[in-house]
Amino acid sequence: MINSLDIEQFVTQFHFIRPLWLLAFIPMLLLLWLRWREESRPSWKDVLPEHLRQALTLGEQGWRKQLPLKLLVVIIGLAIIACAGPTWQRQASPFGEDKASMLVVMDTSDSMLQKDLPPSRLERAKHKMRDLLLARKGGRTGLIVYSGSAHVAMPITQDSEVFAPFLAAISPDIMPKKGKMAEEALPLIDQQLQGQLGATVLLVTDGVSPTTIQAYQTYFSNRPYQLLVLATGNSDVISDRPLDINSLKQLASNTSGHLVEVTVDNADIETLNRYIERNMQLNGDSAMPWQDMGYQLLFPIALIMLLWFRKGWLVQWCLLATISITAFSSHQVLAETVSLKAETAEVLEERTTIDRMSQWWWDLWLTPNQQGQRWFNRKDYLEAAKHFTDPLRKGTAYYYAGEYKLAHSAFLETQSSSSQTTKDLGLYNAASALARQREYLAARDILQSLADSDTLSEPLNSDVAHNLKVIQDIVKEINRTSESQAGTENDTSKELGDNPQTAEGADEKTSSELMIKETLSASELLSDQELADKWLKRVEADPKYFLQAKFHIQLRKRSALVSRSEKEDQE
Repeated sequence: MINSLDIEQFVTQFHFIRPLWLLAFIPMLLLLWLRWREESRPSWKDVLPEHLRQALTLGEQGWRKQLPLKLLVVIIGLAIIACAGPTWQRQASPFGEDKASMLVVMDTSDSMLQKDLPPSRLERAKHKMRDLLLARKGGRTGLIVYSGSAHVAMPITQDSEVFAPFLAAISPDIMPKKGKMAEEALPLIDQQLQGQLGATVLLVTDGVSPTTIQAYQTYFSNRPYQLLVLATGNSDVISDRPLDINSLKQLASNTSGHLVEVTVDNADIETLNRYIERNMQLNGDSAMPWQDMGYQLLFPIALIMLLWFRKGWLVQWCLLATISITAFSSHQVLAETVSLKAETAEVLEERTTIDRMSQWWWDLWLTPNQQGQRWFNRKDYLEAAKHFTDPLRKGTAYYYAGEYKLAHSAFLETQSSSSQTTKDLGLYNAASALARQREYLAARDILQSLADSDTLSEPLNSDVAHNLKVIQDIVKEINRTSESQAGTENDTSKELGDNPQTAEGADEKTSSELMIKETLSASELLSDQELADKWLKRVEADPKYFLQAKFHIQLRKRSALVSRSEKEDQE
């Protein structure tokens, strides 16, 4: 199937490997001119009347005149072009060292846990990335994950065996900061790709904000990278957080990238791989030789040459030409519509044709935010949240609907806003959503940071102070309960769940034995089996916990650097 990228590659990179062979057209045209001059001389046919000439010279009128000579010119012309070596693409490396570099930027926010793509959007995305690794056969691939912050989960590598376990460990739980800010990954892209020509950035997400679109447009306008967007979601299935396909289309359009939707088969993987390889061939600095495409011209040359072995071919050329054209032309087939959308889980409700027609009707008259307000006024808050595009209004609707995790994620998207008032209000509401989830420590920390800020307006400042006092009293009460029930089964902690963020007293205590720092040499480990066993028990084998600790450390370092730079600016 020919696409725009194939046409662009042909137009921009077409050339001849051995262009000196084109000089052979000079003697060929000279011989053709001599033959035409010979044919133009007067002969006995010219003295005959027109009606007698037509009766005595069969098959020599019009374009059929000197047909063998004309076809011979065609054969020689094709042979010269084949010898010149036309080409427009490079040979693929059998060892994969010339594969295009790809950096996957994967969304790990809470919305990726929606189940419109079973088992979930995130799991389906990880399955697709494994299939893409197999299709690339040794291509260099890296992984960046983001939610409220972005982190490098796997640097650029060719080893898919190392890449796979870290990809499997990705989940929203390991991220140190909630949110959905894809623009946080932009500084990390340059660190990994380092301006490499022909490289591709693959963004795997279910939606982006207008701020993200603007940031990506500015970034990719000055970088030699290609942006591909894999839309992870199914718009045909009703979900609490629908796939925002319109924002992804706008992102792909503004960055001159390409949007690919997830399919149940490998059509999306093949499309992504084709875009990646074509971009490498168009813009990459490849050391592989050019692929000689002139060999394909041998087929039409051989077909024409076969005519000379058949007696009376001047009379029967029409039949042979018809057979040849039929053999090289595509046959007419009947097309059927095949759905490439993911299979719908049994617990989810499928969007009907009536729903689509109704949505199309409302789209004619109302903007998405107006439609959301309409549902909000009718107190259908979950449906309102699906239509709102403003993060603050979307989060409010989710909050009223009781979807506090989704509300928290939506409120954090306001941090990409240019208005400081919107940022503060978003953080204040995010703290309320955390408190509803009994994440009291996280809610207290957010409120404390707001209380220490000098940008709060007076009404919001009083609300923050009030909520902070309430949350602090809750944390103190839980701590007292934990201390009074130390050593016994804590019914309160059971009620609050297993999350260790309800209060300090619920945090996991580290045994004094594990706090002892030991430095062991290799000789000591090899000589003492007991020490070796003790050391191996401390080695964390699950990459999930390794990545979680790594991301938290990176976030603390970044925050410290930002605070230090702010202090230096103030001084």
